[in-house]
Amino acid sequence: MSIIVRPIDNDAEAAQHGFISAYAFDGDRSEAAMALRSEYYPRDWLLGAFDGQELVAGLAIIPFEQFFEGVRIALGGIASVSCLPERRRQGFVGALLREALVRMREAGQPLSALHTPHPALYRRFGWETAGRAALYAFAPKRARPRVRPNGGAWRRVDAASWTELNSVYETHYAPRNGALSRDERRWRNHVFSDYGKGTHDAAVWFGDGGRARAYVVYRTQRKPVAGSFLAETTLRVIDWCALDAEAYAAVIGYLAGHDLADKVIMFAPAEEPLGLALDDPSCIETPTALWHGPMLRIVDVPHAIEARAAGVGGHGIEVVIEVGDETAPWNAGRWRIAAHAGRLSCVRSSQPAAAAMDVRGLAAIYNGATCPEDAVRAGLIEADRRALDALTALFATTYAPFCADDF
Repeated sequence: MSIIVRPIDNDAEAAQHGFISAYAFDGDRSEAAMALRSEYYPRDWLLGAFDGQELVAGLAIIPFEQFFEGVRIALGGIASVSCLPERRRQGFVGALLREALVRMREAGQPLSALHTPHPALYRRFGWETAGRAALYAFAPKRARPRVRPNGGAWRRVDAASWTELNSVYETHYAPRNGALSRDERRWRNHVFSDYGKGTHDAAVWFGDGGRARAYVVYRTQRKPVAGSFLAETTLRVIDWCALDAEAYAAVIGYLAGHDLADKVIMFAPAEEPLGLALDDPSCIETPTALWHGPMLRIVDVPHAIEARAAGVGGHGIEVVIEVGDETAPWNAGRWRIAAHAGRLSCVRSSQPAAAAMDVRGLAAIYNGATCPEDAVRAGLIEADRRALDALTALFATTYAPFCADDF
C-alpha cells in the first residue's frame, strides 16, 4: 500500500470524492445530489488520499476569513473528512490532515477550524475545542420582549437580498470573535438553504431610519406526536442578528408572532443575553443544550499570534513559551510573545521558557475560549504564576468566541 495525497484534478475523481463523503455521512448519492455538491464544494477545495490510482479518502479546505475583534484572519475550514469503511484505520485520514496543514500554511491561512462529533480524533492532529454554542428553546406564546421597538418594520426577503443580511451580519460580528466571512455562495447554499437543498424563510427588520438592523432566517418543522393524531410544530432559527436593544426586541417579537408553533429553537452563543431581553425569562426551557463549537488549529504559530490584537492591559508584557507540535513541526520550539501598541509579536527565542504547552493548549487560550489558568488546571499548559499572569493579559479577549456557521 502506498498513500499519495494530492488535489482532485478531474470529474471522475470529484465524483468519487463526493461518493465517499455521501457514503460516510449517510448522504444522498444520487446523480442530482452529486451535481449539486460541486456548487458548495468546488473542485479546487478538494484533497484526496489515494492508494496507487484508487481514491479512498478525501476532505475539503474551505477558504474563510475569521472575524477577530476588528481584524480578519485567514482560516482554512476543514470539511467532508471521509474514508471508505474498508480502508479506515490505515493512515489515509492522517495523511490527508498532515498535507492539509502544509497547504493551509502555504496558502497563508494561519488558522484552521472544523466541526466534528469526534474531538478525540482531531486532537491527535493538533485541533482543540475552542468555543461553546447553545440552543435556546421557548414557547412563542409566552415570549415577550422587555423593550418595545419604537416603530420599524419587517420585510420578508429571499436569497436575492443576501447583501442586506450580510451588512447586518458583518456589522454585528466584525468587532466580535470567531465568526466567519460569508460570500454569496455561502449565503445562498448554507444560510438560505441547507447545502443547496430546500428554501428557508427570512425577514429583515428596518428601524425608523430605514436601515436594516436585524434579520432572522428560519424554517418550520412538523413532527408527529407518538400515539396521537396531533403534530408538534417547531420554528427552528437557522441564523439571526440584532444590532441593538430595539432590534433584539424586534427579533423576539417577530418570533413570538409565530404563536401557532409549539416551540422556537434558537442557535446562539452560550453567553447570549436572551434571558435579560425577555420580559419573563422562565419561558426559556431548561436545561439549555450546550456543546463545543468548531475545533481550532494553530497552523502557523507566529503568523496566527501576530494576526490578532493584544489583550487589553497586555501592553509591555512579554513571555517565552515552549510549543510542541508533532504534526506541524514548523511550530515547535520556543517563542517570545510580546505586546506593544495593541499588537502581538512572536519570534523565535533562545531564552528559557516560562510556560510549556503543545499546540492544542495554545489553541485553547488563543481566542479566549479558555483562560490560561483553566488550561493549566486541565493539564494543557505548564506555567509558573508570573507566566500565567502574562499569558492571561496577552491573550485576553473582549468577547467569547462564537461561530454561527456549520461547514
